[in-house]
Amino acid sequence: MITMMISAIENDFQREFITEIYKKYYSAMLKKALLLLDNNEDAEELVQEVFADLIKRVDSVIAVEQKKLPAYLLSAVKFSAYSRNKKQSRWNFSEFDSEEVELLKDENAIPEEIYLKSEAVAELKSALEKIPERYKNLLEFKYILGLSDSEIGAKFGISESAVRSGLLRARRKAYSVMKEEK
Repeated sequence: MITMMISAIENDFQREFITEIYKKYYSAMLKKALLLLDNNEDAEELVQEVFADLIKRVDSVIAVEQKKLPAYLLSAVKFSAYSRNKKQSRWNFSEFDSEEVELLKDENAIPEEIYLKSEAVAELKSALEKIPERYKNLLEFKYILGLSDSEIGAKFGISESAVRSGLLRARRKAYSVMKEEK
C-alpha cells in the first residue's frame, strides 16, 4: 500500500525523496510502532498512516535537516501511536531507546563532541522526567515533531495562546530543574 501511495506522487523529486525515506527508515519505524502497540497488524497500519501523512506534507519533511530526519520520523510514529490510543499516561515521550540513539549518531563527530552531546542529552532527559507529563508532551510535539502551535492546540483541544503559554512554562520548568541539578 505504501508503495502505491509513493508511486502516486507526481513530482519526481518528492517521489524519490519519500522512496529513500521508505527504504532507509521503514524497518526502524515499524520496530518503534511494534514497541508501542504490541500488535504487528496495528503497527504496520500505523506506519502506513505515518507515510500517508508524510506524503501530504512532503515539502515540510524535505525541509527537515538530514541529521534530524530519523528523530523526526520516529517521533511521528510515537505521536501517531499516542493519537491513536489517547492515553497519555501510557506513553513516556522523554525516553529514547538505543535504536533511536544509533540512528541519531553523527558519524563525523569527534569523541569529545559525542561525549558532550551525550552529557547534554542525559541532563535534558533527567530534567524532562521531573516535569509534568503535559509539559513533556508540549515540548516533544513542538521541538521534536515540529508541529505548529495551532496543530498542537488541535491535538490537546486548547487555543494557540494556551499552547504558547504552556511551552513557555515547560521551558522554564525544564530550565529550572536543570539549574537545580548543577
